[in-house]
Amino acid sequence: MWSALGIGISWFFNLLVYWLSLFFVAPFSNLDILWILIPIWINFIFTEFFQEKKETSLGNAVTNGAVLVWAGVDLIRYLIKVMGTFSGTLVFQFAVCGVIILYGGMIMWKGIKGEKVISVLGRVRETSYVLLVFSPLIYGVVEPSWSYIISVILFAPLFYFIVEWIDMMLPNPKTDDPSKLDNKGF
Repeated sequence: MWSALGIGISWFFNLLVYWLSLFFVAPFSNLDILWILIPIWINFIFTEFFQEKKETSLGNAVTNGAVLVWAGVDLIRYLIKVMGTFSGTLVFQFAVCGVIILYGGMIMWKGIKGEKVISVLGRVRETSYVLLVFSPLIYGVVEPSWSYIISVILFAPLFYFIVEWIDMMLPNPKTDDPSKLDNKGF
């Protein structure tokens, strides 16, 4: 029993390390990926802190959906540019890009229709996570595997709660309290 527990803990820890490598190691394995990751991180940090710290408006959600669509198209552009021989991995990469574009389109459509569920599905936290974990796959930095898929799904809540914890620790921006703005509205 103890050996099974040890194997389980080791497997979980290895998945966690693998997942962390998607954020901290993978981007430096192919510097071309920084072309898409840097704007994603900048958008994520500023939007999370200045616009969506408390909640996501329908307008923000629609904009986040547009970012997904644009990034998905750019990921397809990259795949076409570096496309080699036809393979199962290439098909999977194109399928992931298609899902990203469909996800973004769905967010935009439901946001425009005013459906409240979009304020959850269209948060910058979720949309950025999708782009941050799937971009290394598209850029060929990681190969599709069960470890990859399981870690992306298993640790998504960890990403969510780490960001939530950081939000709680950081002070509210002045934009959240109009009394802290000067006479000019700034």
